[in-house]
Amino acid sequence: MSNFSYQPKIRLYVSDKLLLNKRIIISFKQSHYLINVMRKKIDDNLLIFNELCGEYLAKIEKIEKKNISLNILQKVKNVEVKNDVWVLFAPVKKTPNEYIIQKATELGVSKILPILTERTITKKLNLSRLQDIAIEASEQSERITIPEILDPQELIKVFDGWDDKRKILYCDETIRTQDSQNSANIELSSNSPGAILVGPEGGFSSNEIKYIRQKKFVIPVNLGPRILRSDTAVVSALVIWQLFNGDMRHK
Repeated sequence: MSNFSYQPKIRLYVSDKLLLNKRIIISFKQSHYLINVMRKKIDDNLLIFNELCGEYLAKIEKIEKKNISLNILQKVKNVEVKNDVWVLFAPVKKTPNEYIIQKATELGVSKILPILTERTITKKLNLSRLQDIAIEASEQSERITIPEILDPQELIKVFDGWDDKRKILYCDETIRTQDSQNSANIELSSNSPGAILVGPEGGFSSNEIKYIRQKKFVIPVNLGPRILRSDTAVVSALVIWQLFNGDMRHK
């Protein structure tokens, strides 16, 4: 695998098996993007990738009507090691939901689990739309993997089947006091799997809080003196996890 001097700015997720000198036809949506938005032409370069094959340099070989054919020229990156951190969040309104998916993807999550609680506002999600947002965020952020987005599930059902080895950082807004646990004294095993849990607008009910705190795999975390929106809390908690146990950790 050699280096190349020209670094294309465009990255596209392609689910096909990627091999050197292989010719592939990309989707109509991607062809439209390259032709009509980015104004790409024959012989222009771009990067294509997926989580199974890695990332490759490709060249536009043919433009026929609304379809583009690519020729794969060179391997650029191998398959990356996934950050083993999940996000559990109670769906809110459309725009914050999409923001959560986008930022969680940029921050390296491997799985996203929407959870249904007593105060969950939105119980139906357009998973196809959210998956497209995750793919676009992976393309933009130069990650190769795409996070898995699951159907919404009841909180109790998720916890009943939980693996105790995967610790959950629970963003607990009820412990915002000076002597409560905060992000500075979280103890995690090196490279251990993890997750973050963020509740709905209005927070978890008192019964849910009691239930969550009884779980040995849950670590309540204080995110500071201010009440955060759900989307802000997701970003804050993910940064904390990555700093202590992920790819932001000082080597």
